[in-house]
Amino acid sequence: MNTRLHSAGSRKQSGFSMLEVLITVLILSFGLLGMASMVTTGMKSNTTSHYRSVATQQTQDIADRMRANLTGVRSGSYDALATNIPVSSDCVAAGCDAAQMAVYDHAQWNTANSRLLPGGLGTVAGNLAGGFLITVMWTEKEMGGAFDPGCPVGTPAATRCFLTRFSP
Repeated sequence: MNTRLHSAGSRKQSGFSMLEVLITVLILSFGLLGMASMVTTGMKSNTTSHYRSVATQQTQDIADRMRANLTGVRSGSYDALATNIPVSSDCVAAGCDAAQMAVYDHAQWNTANSRLLPGGLGTVAGNLAGGFLITVMWTEKEMGGAFDPGCPVGTPAATRCFLTRFSP
């Protein structure tokens, strides 16, 4: 007589079923996609952070230039610096008066803005009595064509602005 009974409930399973393997692969795939998304978001945030840091430094640069040329500030030479890069004398090689130094500062500052930031531009508006508003602008593709509410009216889409009030 055969003492071994074979029934469906008493069989031992060895290995994994195909369904278990597929579920494991699916869960692992979702985890890897989540990690890839985190890396991408981190890289975008890092780029944005870098540009804001540069904008902060550029704001401090023009503020320091204005503090160094208080005669030019008092005469109104810094009251309306536009986004253009003006032609200026080389005030490092030759002596300049306060007004020429303001034009030189404007040219050097906006040249650096355009070099350090994508589409970088800067403006200064105001006067000695009321203070100055320094604006640094740059193109930021991570904005996806949106408008920055902090930018002045008429600023193109996908342009980020960093504004600082300054009183020398």
